[in-house]
Amino acid sequence: MPEDEDAPPGDLFTGIDDVRDDDSDSEPLLTPEDRPRGILSPTDRDYLCGLKEYAQPQTDANRRQDIRERVVNGLKDFVLLSPFLDPDERAKVFEELGPDETDDVLAAMTAFAYLGVEGDRPRLERCIEHGVLQGANVNRVFQSGGWATDADVSISVEYDPDVEELSRRLENGKELTDAEIGTLVRAGKIGAEDIEELAESPRDFPGVFAGRGSESRE
Repeated sequence: MPEDEDAPPGDLFTGIDDVRDDDSDSEPLLTPEDRPRGILSPTDRDYLCGLKEYAQPQTDANRRQDIRERVVNGLKDFVLLSPFLDPDERAKVFEELGPDETDDVLAAMTAFAYLGVEGDRPRLERCIEHGVLQGANVNRVFQSGGWATDADVSISVEYDPDVEELSRRLENGKELTDAEIGTLVRAGKIGAEDIEELAESPRDFPGVFAGRGSESRE
């Protein structure tokens, strides 16, 4: 059996060819590069990128279960890799990746972790701090330097406002904050005449009155 089609639990392949390759009208999300298997097999990558579909729902479910189980066990392997992989071998891993691809994969790992903790930033901060301390103290028992005892990580996320949604809200007579009005002004959605019209409107729009500060609302 080919390496990328190793038999997963649940009889992924039943002896009936129920695989649909490139039969879908939808475009693939990404074309995976041709490389040996890691956590994912080449078939897994094709499946995730939309290049492979299964006609039978059970076969599809088995593929997803197989991917899930190998991801779980692949992540657990990092408990062993950090302290026990020979430092020279670890260095070779990142040399083979190169600086740019190292940054890309670390960013992807962080994104996966962020999604895994459902955006719980304090929890992710604690995990990263713990990981940094673990890394800083690897092999420290054999060295004369002091132990790392503290690490500080702070994560903040800012989102660009949805200009089109703000425009729709304004057109529908919804109240906007001064910051939201400012966003529409900077985006060129409203101009000085629009602001003057809003100021003369009986509706209360905080922060849009020329020459006056924002009015507070109880």
